[in-house]
Parts: sequence; C-alpha cells; structure tokens
Amino acid sequence: MNLSFLRLGWRTLARDLRAGELRLLIVAVTLAVAALTSVGFFADRLQGGLQRDALQLLGGDAVVASDNPTPPAFVERAKALGLQTVTTVGFPTMGRASDAQGGASKLVALKSVPPGYPLRGSLTVADAPGALDQPTREIPARGEVWVDAPLLESLNLAMGDFLLLGDSQLRIARIIVIEPDRGAGFMSFAPRVMVNDADLPATGLVQPASRLTYRFAVIGAAPAVKAFSEWAAAESKKPEVHGVRVESLSYLPAVAWGAASASLAGRLLGANQPELARKVGHIFLRT
Repeated sequence: MNLSFLRLGWRTLARDLRAGELRLLIVAVTLAVAALTSVGFFADRLQGGLQRDALQLLGGDAVVASDNPTPPAFVERAKALGLQTVTTVGFPTMGRASDAQGGASKLVALKSVPPGYPLRGSLTVADAPGALDQPTREIPARGEVWVDAPLLESLNLAMGDFLLLGDSQLRIARIIVIEPDRGAGFMSFAPRVMVNDADLPATGLVQPASRLTYRFAVIGAAPAVKAFSEWAAAESKKPEVHGVRVESLSYLPAVAWGAASASLAGRLLGANQPELARKVGHIFLRT
C-alpha cells in the first residue's frame, strides 16, 4: 500500500515537472527566499553601520557628562567593569592673535583631550587649509593646538603662528577636518580649538565660575557597558549627585537631529542667507 502511494507520488511529480508548472513554482519560491535573505542581510549590515557611526558621534559606548569633574564613583565603577575610559573637557572662551598680528579675538569652542582620544572613530586632519586630509589617532602635542580652518581667516593667522589662549601661546599645527564626537548645540557654531589636556592648566582658563563640560566616555564589552550605563543612570538620580547626565544610544536620535539642523543652518549662514537659516531653525524646532 505504501509503495503504491510512493509510486503515484513520483509519477505525479514527474508529470508536473514535465508540464512546467512545478518548475515555475520552485523558481518563484527560490527567488522569494533569496530576496528575503538579501533584504535581511542588507538590513543587518545597515543597522550595524548606523550603530557604529552613532557610537562615533557619541564618543564612546556610553558617556557621563557633567558640569564638574566626573565623580570618583563613576570612574571607579568603570574601572571595576574593565572598561576603557577617556575624559575630555570643553568650554567656550576667547582665542586671540598676538598684537604684532593685529590682536584680533574670536569666541572659540576649546576642547582638551588626553591620549587615547577618541575612543570611537578617528580625527581627520590636514596640514593646512585645503590640503589633503587624513585620519589620525594622534592628539595635539604639548605646546601645539589644532583648529578649524575658518579661525585662521578670522584672526588673520597662518599655520605655525601662535594662538593665545588665556596665559598660554600655542602653535597652530594642524587643521581639524572631521571631529567624530563634536555633536550639536550653540557652541558647535564656534570654531573648534583642540589642545592637549596637559596644556590646559597653564592657560589659566579653568576658574571656579567657568562653564565647563566634562565628558567621561567608556567603551568595552556590551554586557559591561550595559551594566555601567544602568548603574550610572540610577546613580545620577540620587539627591546628592548634581549636574550629571548619562548619554547612550537612546540619546542619539536627538543628537543627530540637532547636528543636522546645526549643519544646515550653519551652511545657510555661511552663504549669507540668514532669513532662510532662521526658517530652517524654526522648522526643526517644530518637528
């Protein structure tokens, strides 16, 4: 009985194959599976790329931002979990040219960085405005400063000249082309000035009333980063902890939106279209 059914099945299959209908069905199913597999693979690659770029924009797998030096408890917790860390300090200040070069001054976004910065991504720099740019894992050497190209024109300075920051004179060594974790906000419109964190104390710019932003970035294994982020989020809500904010991937959509609006508005202002820049700003705020 079973053999009869098998023979009948094979005969029916052979007949359908000869008729061509079954072959068409097989081709259709194969194409559908291939299409779904390709879409799934593409989506996975796209998600991985977006997450990688998002972490570069954030500056790490998680970041603790604060108005004062990062509380020791956060640093100790990160070390206990085996995470790699970097702390940067940013604030607005005035950059000046020497009196011999006109003495012009301009508001700049100063950022001090330590060895190991950035934890994610790379800086892209050039030896002069308009020169060939290249990625680097280096940071400004002691006594040097890296700047955005527009600052040179604003202060009538050239590569190799000295930029005055507080009580210090630092030689302009490189042009910053891309800073992966620059983010958005009011100070993103000001030219970036990047210095070695060992040079910051000598400038005398860090005072009790200075508006500083400390960014304590961490990277490491996903479970350790998750544990640190959850602990830091809970710790930052304690009444005795003030001015501490925890940033992670959930924060990045707002950052990306802000970066897009700042970039577009900045380009319009640079093109001498302030009215259009204002309208663009209002559109982004409403959405």
